[in-house]
Amino acid sequence: MEKRVVLAVVLTIGVIFLSNFLFPSPEPPPGEMATETVQVDGGVAPGGLDTEAPAAHDTADRADVTPAVPEQGRIIGGAPVEEPASLSADLSEQPADTVTVTTDLVRLQFSTRGASLMSAELLEYESYTPNGTEDHPAQLVRGGDRVFGYRVVVAGDTIRLDGQSFTADRTELTLTENHPRDSLVFRYPFPSGAAEFVVTYGFEIDSYLVDVSGRVEGIGDRGYSILTSLGQGLRTNEKDAQDDFRQLAYVVRGQDGRIESENLDKVEPGSLRTADGGPFDWVAVKNKYFVIALVSPEAGPAFGGMLVMGEPAEHTARMVASQPAPAGSGFGFQAYMGPQEYGRLEAVGRSRDLEHVNPYGWRWMRPIIRPLVGIVMVILEWMHNFLGLAYGWVLILFGISMRVVLFPLYQKSMRSQMAQMQVQPLMKELQAKYKDEPQKLQSEMMKLYKEHNVNPLGGCLPMLLPMPILFALFFVFQSTIEFRGVPFLWLPDLSLKDPYYIIPLLMGASMFLLSWIGQRGMEANAQMKMMTYMMPAVFTVMFANFPSGLNLYYATSNLASLPQQLYLSKERKAAKRKADQYKAKAGKDDGDGGGSG
Repeated sequence: MEKRVVLAVVLTIGVIFLSNFLFPSPEPPPGEMATETVQVDGGVAPGGLDTEAPAAHDTADRADVTPAVPEQGRIIGGAPVEEPASLSADLSEQPADTVTVTTDLVRLQFSTRGASLMSAELLEYESYTPNGTEDHPAQLVRGGDRVFGYRVVVAGDTIRLDGQSFTADRTELTLTENHPRDSLVFRYPFPSGAAEFVVTYGFEIDSYLVDVSGRVEGIGDRGYSILTSLGQGLRTNEKDAQDDFRQLAYVVRGQDGRIESENLDKVEPGSLRTADGGPFDWVAVKNKYFVIALVSPEAGPAFGGMLVMGEPAEHTARMVASQPAPAGSGFGFQAYMGPQEYGRLEAVGRSRDLEHVNPYGWRWMRPIIRPLVGIVMVILEWMHNFLGLAYGWVLILFGISMRVVLFPLYQKSMRSQMAQMQVQPLMKELQAKYKDEPQKLQSEMMKLYKEHNVNPLGGCLPMLLPMPILFALFFVFQSTIEFRGVPFLWLPDLSLKDPYYIIPLLMGASMFLLSWIGQRGMEANAQMKMMTYMMPAVFTVMFANFPSGLNLYYATSNLASLPQQLYLSKERKAAKRKADQYKAKAGKDDGDGGGSG
């Protein structure tokens, strides 16, 4: 009985720690990020890397990621090629036009300055942050930020193209059912006329993927590298901006399959770091629900490195990926800009595990939690799509189903506890008899367990086995975009807290009933009585601000457990009667023996 108290206390402390770790006290959300500027050789370059990085960071293993500033008039392909505008020039003054690309899923705006992406709206997802208009789509790119700004590294020199004026082959592109795919081409001729940079973006009407390919023409047969910007971090679209920012991170997948993730707030301002474990199959920046990922081709070169530079502003770091372009060929990758829908990410990543961009738990837990998350997501999506159920009913049905599936484990645990109850009188006799002989006591206890077929850990192990499932469900319900913005009954959004706290109170009440029923047929214990009242109160307060979908699942699971707990309570009462009868019989036999002696 005391073991159960200790276990309950430990689990309570663990859950409280988990809550404080994942959901610290909110801070006032910052205002919209201003357009970043970086001093470069006496000038200002918006969105560019500080090429005068500290020498301490210029290590050999990332020379291709942090190249030096090129000198003017370098020889490329046998002909002198001027640096495309002086590095001391203000690149923000370069002329720029906007090219809009519209599909069924996204509306993208490219700038001819750097052939960069300045806006990415997801038309099927609403932004919940006010901007003066109603029902505005979710936006991934921060105001003033740029994605896909390029730099070319050739022969150890870097040529900046991220602020140069490109020409586009069109001013607008709209995909339709009769025109489901098309491309957009940007060109930049070097001032000397010796070389030209060309980049092509390919689109499909029903895809969040953009095919990116490019080449540098006129440099002969020498190879080069491309530096591609991922921007400074995603824009938040959530009502709880701080919760969104807490999950803002860069993520990379090494070719050895290892996933590495780091929150942007952990990148110190002014620091310069490279992601570990390269080369990478993909690199990404993600928040709670959305992601921008660059995926290397399976048959082509991987990303050689990922450079991350901390910025003074909160939740901000500049990210640049490096990819080699072998001699005689160009560069290419796929860019995914959209929601963290498990099915879409799994299809995009193929063997690359792009669905792992959301780590779901701490590093030491991922080998166990991650497969369970995949199974849970497949089941939930199947119930939603195949059965045609709203996600609120999916969570209710899933909660009931989980209790049915796990009932044999709980039953086994309870019966093991009842078996221990039956031998408890004999255990007390042994403890009294061998109180001064601990080794002998241990030996006799093991013998007693073996004679009565009792496993001393049998009551705990079946209860611990479902814990990974519970952790997996916790992370699933915290970060699953399928629940975002989905109403159910009085709940306006399953991803947000219950505004009336009905579900948390129902969950707490069901926990109390489970605990109260669970003590029936057991000896009175002050500690257990205290836990009966304390645990439901603690969990109710702790879960009050958790997503209503998570609370809905736990409340349903608890309510579904009530009939099971009543059934087990009857078995416990019967076992207690047998134990009392055995104890009374043993006492009578001792009395008879004493009388005849």
